[in-house]
Amino acid sequence: MRRIVCQNVKNLRDLGGFLTKENKITRFNSIYRSDLPKDMNKKEVKYLLDNNLTTVIDLRKTDEVKRNINCLNIQKIDYYNVNLLGDNCPGEESDIPKGYINILDNIDTMYKVFNIIKNSKGSVLFNCSAGKDRTGVVSMLLLLLAQVYDDDIIADYQVSYTYIRSEIRKMHVDNPDLPAFLGRSNLEYMEETLKLFYEKYKNIENYFKYLGFSNEEINQIKLKLVE
Repeated sequence: MRRIVCQNVKNLRDLGGFLTKENKITRFNSIYRSDLPKDMNKKEVKYLLDNNLTTVIDLRKTDEVKRNINCLNIQKIDYYNVNLLGDNCPGEESDIPKGYINILDNIDTMYKVFNIIKNSKGSVLFNCSAGKDRTGVVSMLLLLLAQVYDDDIIADYQVSYTYIRSEIRKMHVDNPDLPAFLGRSNLEYMEETLKLFYEKYKNIENYFKYLGFSNEEINQIKLKLVE
């Protein structure tokens, strides 16, 4: 099971265990995706530290960070806040994939994220609030670089709603005027995002070159997930 069970963190997952097109398996205990790490107990934090977690990338806006503290912003971990500017509520359901493309089109911030990953000394955890949208875009790019199959990338995105559904349902009860689709991670959203990505960038190597990475640097990032 790639999900790491925590009492208060519902969508913490390991990007290890995926079969790649090169017939390899992505590394366990190397890169984690998560919703906001909050109120983790000592045992849960120790598990991550024991698995060589050295770097946390918090993808939230500054006001989100101030409002809800990331409990992994501690002395033993290199903590970075990189605002991906992707938490605006889409007006229409069809806007979701376009919004994801807008996130990855932001050269400066995406370069920062992957440069941090490239230079990390050990394992990396990146998070946003729900671990679904901003985190989902970064996960998509990493899995594409590792040559994971599109269907598995879609499935990895889709399962977020399963894990956070209680929080999403409560959000809709508390805010009944919100669009019904808000908070979901339907497979069609990632399917369309991948389609738009291929139309614009053709392949993942082109995208990383667009960000400004050399072939050697691209391979360094890839090695974080596969040998």
